[in-house]
Amino acid sequence: MSENRNFDNVSDAILLEEVKRRFDQKNSTLEEMEFLTKKLYLLNEKLKEHDSIKGEFLSLIKNVFNNPLSSLLNLSSMMRKNQDTPKTQQMKILLDMELRKLDFQLNNIFTAAEIEAGEIANYWSEVDLRLLIDEVKESFNYLIEEKELRFDVDISLDHLIVSDAKKLNTIFSNLISNACEYSFRGNKVAIHARIYNEILVISIGNVGDIIEKKDKKEIFSRFKKVRGRYSKAREGVDGLGLGLSIVGSLVESLDGEVDYDSSESETVFTLRMKLQDQKKAEALMSESANEFMFDDTQEMKEF
Repeated sequence: MSENRNFDNVSDAILLEEVKRRFDQKNSTLEEMEFLTKKLYLLNEKLKEHDSIKGEFLSLIKNVFNNPLSSLLNLSSMMRKNQDTPKTQQMKILLDMELRKLDFQLNNIFTAAEIEAGEIANYWSEVDLRLLIDEVKESFNYLIEEKELRFDVDISLDHLIVSDAKKLNTIFSNLISNACEYSFRGNKVAIHARIYNEILVISIGNVGDIIEKKDKKEIFSRFKKVRGRYSKAREGVDGLGLGLSIVGSLVESLDGEVDYDSSESETVFTLRMKLQDQKKAEALMSESANEFMFDDTQEMKEF
């Protein structure tokens, strides 16, 4: 009631002035919102352009490094097959070892950049898990031989799985590399794979310098180098601290999860991934069938 009395005592001129002031304030607010909306739109366009340039740059850099590196790796493999003097043979082994290390680290850098850019779509295909693990092991033969490690590989699968072969290769490369690095000389690395209730379960364990359970919160973070119980600094270990963060992101993109457990002498990483439908691999194969057919025809004509 008191408010009404107050308004009764206010002149029409004052009321009109107040209404005008509030309309002006509203218009000013709308103009400011319009200005900010335009700014946001322009910023969004710039971000899109930035992402596009970043993607093109990443693709260019990958080609610049991967093409000559692949050629050098092939050349190195061929050179090792030719017997030579012991000194020359040792130089070939060292060359092959350093190239494989470089290839592994560059792949991690490019994969981390792709994850950051959101470019981690899945490319489904049929994968022979045994063959894939054997290929990864071969990449780390220099480390396996140097530390005299033994491998116990038990893949209890009676069929191929549907997954992203490139991602699996990167995942296993990082986990097997870590298992070798942290194993004590002459010990065993165990890799087991089973299917439980439509879930593919893979464990990779090693006896050696363990990763303690208290590190779980940080271990899958980027640039976090793994530190063992018995060698806290691990200054001599090569790496950028990207490996396990990459593993975590890639496993998650494959509808899975990764975790680890450790005892007094052993660390075991366990992957759990949902089995994918066979139709996903068939769909991808059908999409690329015409392309492969065309390539084969061209090669036959040229031949």
